[in-house]
Amino acid sequence: MGLLGVYMTVDQNTLDNLKKIDGDELVEELDELEETNEIYNIDKLWDGLHFLLTGVSANSPIEGNKLSEAIVGINVFETDDDYFVSYTEKDKLLEIYNAMKDVNIKELEEEFDPRIFKKNKIYPKIWEIDKKDELFRELINEYN
Repeated sequence: MGLLGVYMTVDQNTLDNLKKIDGDELVEELDELEETNEIYNIDKLWDGLHFLLTGVSANSPIEGNKLSEAIVGINVFETDDDYFVSYTEKDKLLEIYNAMKDVNIKELEEEFDPRIFKKNKIYPKIWEIDKKDELFRELINEYN
């Protein structure tokens, strides 16, 4: 299976209710919400995209960095060690959007080197130089 990045939009009332629960109850509620809300599954590329945009693994989020926050969120829910669940309030989304809009894709492509991802143990273990173009396209597809 592996660690997956899944994004979901919920209304403020739902978010307020989620803030009142934690642990297994939170995970169960999120599973139920996935059935009725639109989700976007970035699959296993969350760490790679975070590294591409910030130069560090998503395991080390950068507080205040809008590109980091785009991938890992801002506020973290309390869950068990098997889950990382975070959220971003609606009033922060425009700043994140603007930071993402300003990313220079051509520059990222020129600097992209799967060997650096591999050296930094970026999840998942797919970073091979002979797949450079394919990997970059996958990352940018998820970015878009």
